[in-house]
Parts: sequence; structure tokens; C-alpha cells
Amino acid sequence: MPVPFPHHYSAKVCRTFASRAQIVSPPRPTLHGGPSSEFDGDAATWSPEQLLLSSLGLCMLTTFEAFAARDGIEVQSWNATLEGDVERSPEGLIFTSIIMTLDIDITGNVEEVEKTLEDAKQYCLVLNSLRVPVVVEANIRSTGLELAERKAG
Repeated sequence: MPVPFPHHYSAKVCRTFASRAQIVSPPRPTLHGGPSSEFDGDAATWSPEQLLLSSLGLCMLTTFEAFAARDGIEVQSWNATLEGDVERSPEGLIFTSIIMTLDIDITGNVEEVEKTLEDAKQYCLVLNSLRVPVVVEANIRSTGLELAERKAG
């Protein structure tokens, strides 16, 4: 059962050594973070850029599933691939583009899926917190057929 607003969240970022840290929010497992390899980091740690993209993907999943339950849609599988470009701007370094490609298998009330996806995009907290426009490309299937093919038939 959802908790009434406002919601409060916390996490700690504790420096371990030069530009490296542990990301802690008990009781969850600790993450190890640092700069991306593009900023002389190592590939074994989570970078802020990867965490932002992952947060966006996870937020879209949980938001979509909440609306899918409302709309009688069952999510059989969900895979999101997120890609973003960071560039210099007059304001500093920013993401200039983010593309989220969704590959989703659904059953149930599949006729509602376009509305469900639009609602998820409208209410996704992380998506709404970003300045950069996010392109969402979705490949949605129902019982092994692409939804567009199913509607055309």
C-alpha cells in the first residue's frame, strides 16, 4: 500500500579514496561508485552517468507496472536499454540526449498499452526531474506478435 506524500529518501556517499565512494542506503547492498572510464575511472564501479540512466529505466519500469496493473495489462517481460550523450554546454557538462528503448511482452488488456505507456512517461519521477528531453522507443508484443501487427490484422 503506497504511503501518503511527502515521501523522504536518503542515501550516503562516503569517499573511499580519490574520486571513489561507497553509496550506502541500508538495508540495501552497498554500491561502489566513481568516475566513468571517460573521466579516467575504472570499469568496475558505477558512474554517476550510469546510475542516472539506470534510475530512469527503473523508474519507468515501476511506473509502467503500476499503470499496467490499473489497466489490466500483465507484463511478461521488460527490457530497457538506455543510452545518453554528455556534452559541454554554456551551463557545464550536461546530458544532451537520452534514448530509452523498451522491449516489452504483455498480455491482458493490450488495447490500453499506448495509454498506459503515455501515463508512465507523464508520471515517471526521474524522467520528470531531467532537463534533457527523453526519447522513449517501445517495441511491445502481445502473445509473440508485435502490437502494431496485431492491430493491423
